[in-house]
Amino acid sequence: MSSSSRNHKSEVPLQRWTYDVFLSYHDKDIGESFASDLYSALTHAGLDVCTNKHNLSSGDHKHFTAIQSSRSSIIVFSRNFDASTWFLEEMEKILECRRTLAQVFVPVFYDVNPSNVRHQKGTFAQKKWFRRNKSMRYRTALFEATSISGFCMR
Repeated sequence: MSSSSRNHKSEVPLQRWTYDVFLSYHDKDIGESFASDLYSALTHAGLDVCTNKHNLSSGDHKHFTAIQSSRSSIIVFSRNFDASTWFLEEMEKILECRRTLAQVFVPVFYDVNPSNVRHQKGTFAQKKWFRRNKSMRYRTALFEATSISGFCMR
């Protein structure tokens, strides 16, 4: 090993993870059954899972801390996942952590066409946030998040 190889510092900071997975979903679409089944499968596999519904308040500092301290994140994109701009803010934080902390991110598309979400077609173009000043920021984040290979659930 050359001395330059030994002195090379990783650009990704060392991280102590609190959770293995941060699970983000909109429960009005997928109901507690799918989310509960996914949560159970992950915990049964021995993973420590935090969800956006467990002891966290939207906009709460603990919420972003939980995302940042997770080794990986799963976002379940469903028909009304973007009904709240908070969910979109959460998605942006997950993507930021993916870029800066090298977290693993897996999108799950539940009863939606990934292409419609990616390009904000159909009902996704009708949302209030779509017409607001943050629209381009959210569109960019949605395109990034949904361009990553994930799983489609019908």
